[in-house]
Formats: sequence, C-alpha cells, structure tokens
Amino acid sequence: MNGLSPLRQAPARHPLSRGWVWVRSGFDIFNKGMGASVAMVVFWFGVGMVLDLLPAGGLLSQLLYMVWGAGWAVVAARGYRGEALKFNDLFAGFRHKLTPLMLGGLLVLALFTLIGLVCVGLLSMWGLLSVLTQDPDSMVVSALQVQQLLIVLLVGMMLVIPVLMAVTFAPALIYFHDVGILQAARLSFAGCWRNMWPFFWWGILCAILLLFGAVLLLVGLLVVIPALNYSIYVAYRDIFVDEEGEVTPPVTPFGFEA
Repeated sequence: MNGLSPLRQAPARHPLSRGWVWVRSGFDIFNKGMGASVAMVVFWFGVGMVLDLLPAGGLLSQLLYMVWGAGWAVVAARGYRGEALKFNDLFAGFRHKLTPLMLGGLLVLALFTLIGLVCVGLLSMWGLLSVLTQDPDSMVVSALQVQQLLIVLLVGMMLVIPVLMAVTFAPALIYFHDVGILQAARLSFAGCWRNMWPFFWWGILCAILLLFGAVLLLVGLLVVIPALNYSIYVAYRDIFVDEEGEVTPPVTPFGFEA
C-alpha cells in the first residue's frame, strides 16, 4: 500500500464549503516549491506539445494521462507533509505502477472514444455532419438543427461527466493503494458522487482561477494549474484516506517498477 494508511470503509462525505479548503490547500502546497511547480508545469506542457508532433503522439499522451496524474499526486504528497517540492517526483508514475497506470489511460481513451462515436452517430443520424462542415460565414442552420445540436452536446456532457468522476482520483488510488483499475474508477466515482456539492463549488473556483490565469497573459496558469492539481490530492486524502496511525512513506528516488 506504499506506506499510506488504509482506505476508509466508504468515501467520506463533506459539506459544500470543503471545495474552498481543497483549493486553498492546493495553493499552500504550491508555496512549498513555487519554482519547482512552475518548472514542472512548463515541462509537462512541453512534453505534450512534442508528443502532438509525433504520428502517434496523441495516443501516447492519452496512455500517459494517469501516469502524470500519479506524479502530480506524489509531488503534492511531499508538500502536504510540509517538505519542499521536488521536480523528480513528477516522474514517480514512471517508476512505480507504470503498467496499471498506462492501462488506466487506455481505459480513459476507450471511454472517450466511445462517447465520441455516440455523438458522431447522433450527428450522422440527424444529418448534422454536413452542417458542421459548412463555411461559418455562410452557414444556414434551422431551429430544429440547433435543437438537435444542443441535444448532442447535452448527451456528450452527460456521458463525459461520469467518466471524469471515475478518473479524478484513480491515479492516486492505483499508485498509493495497489487498487485495480476498475476498482479505482468505481471508488473515484463514488467519492465524487458523495461529494457532489463541494466538487461543484471546487469546479466553479477552478473555472474562475483558470480564467483569471488566462487573462494574465497565460502566465497565471503556471501558478493556477499546479495548485489545482495539488488540490485534487488534498481532496483525495480528505475523502479516501484514514489518517489514524499513518506511516510516512519512504522516498525511493531511483529504480523502476512496472
């Protein structure tokens, strides 16, 4: 179980105001290593941009989704313990639990692909694909087509949200607790469902902060994005971890484990 205390019998339920605590705590962790956090998010973005240039880069990015998520969780864990953040921790998912984390990324890719196929199927059934390929300057759309497009959008959102709920905490659960991929997805979904209102408030705060960061010539995002990543770790601990009798995990800087 990688040194952490056991999981709770059931995910804890928190009030709406807890969403603010998670965000604030994320920024507290960011303050434990501002330079390291900025360097990590720049490197993270840089790797993503390089992968996008490769023929199968998009696929590889999806497979690494949970690997990076575990890395951000390990970085946050160090800051949560009051220690200075370390850049090397971002690669923890490559050294430990790499195989299940990548399989989790494959599951996410499969689910989003399925959702995309459902939406494309609806667009095709209603003859809306040709509408979306029209020149925006000369596009003509009827009221019925607008309604159908909104329905497709709504269906897509209704399918995407449960998937996001299932993957939010999955990387941390897989990495820290040796939880299987499907069980991690189930627990993550249950944790989000039981804390729907604090996550609703957390989501509003995230949207505001991301908008504010974008307004600041994108420089603010170098602060906001790592802080929000850390806030997910704080929420994970709040919801899933039984902290009584917790043992501080040893840090292994070198070596790889699939």
